[in-house]
Amino acid sequence: MRAIQSPLDRQSRLSPPPTLRFHSVVHLLSGDPLGQVCETPMAFEERVAFGPRTMPNEVTNPAKWLSEQLIRIATATHGQPDALRPILVPAPLASLAHANTAVACNAAIRRTSLCPQEICLEFADAAFAGGVADYVSRVSLLRRHGFRVAIDMRKSWQTPLNDSLRLLVDTIRVDARTLDANPDLLDIIEVADASGVLIVAENAHWRDGEYLANLGIHAATHPKADA
Repeated sequence: MRAIQSPLDRQSRLSPPPTLRFHSVVHLLSGDPLGQVCETPMAFEERVAFGPRTMPNEVTNPAKWLSEQLIRIATATHGQPDALRPILVPAPLASLAHANTAVACNAAIRRTSLCPQEICLEFADAAFAGGVADYVSRVSLLRRHGFRVAIDMRKSWQTPLNDSLRLLVDTIRVDARTLDANPDLLDIIEVADASGVLIVAENAHWRDGEYLANLGIHAATHPKADA
């Protein structure tokens, strides 16, 4: 006897996945491509819901959610030139704490045409608010599986870039509009740049390329043209 499908189950399978958007990361002085950023209109924290009507159709495991996201990204970027790598992928805060994130993401990406080194998993600054040993070990595990790691400091910049962490981080994203009023952020940028970390600015202007380079910021996403 065939099981009766609920309308919610059918709708879940028929609904198209969220649209992925990609923005190039470019060098602010030369304009050369340095990779790209992936954006999705819905984050993991926004998808999780509670109650009998929503729970069956939602992915509540952050490691599984992120690994499925990587498969979608790999499909959407298949055949792109190597210059558009690595792909910066925002990752849920919860996935950094989940024990299976590195293994699940590694297994997922190896079923695609990409390799782990072409993915840079970006965690919000708030993800590193816990003990140093905790987040350094988790980032180290992702690195051992080949993934790059980034920190999103566009809204807050409280992560202490100690010797252990700054050797594991590849990229930091900042908002160019917050630089002048925040000396603490400028100190972080100086330390990160000296350690070989790529600093990517949003809301930057092409005309400010040399000024930003002097601060340690050499890249940007969709920089603004002069008026």
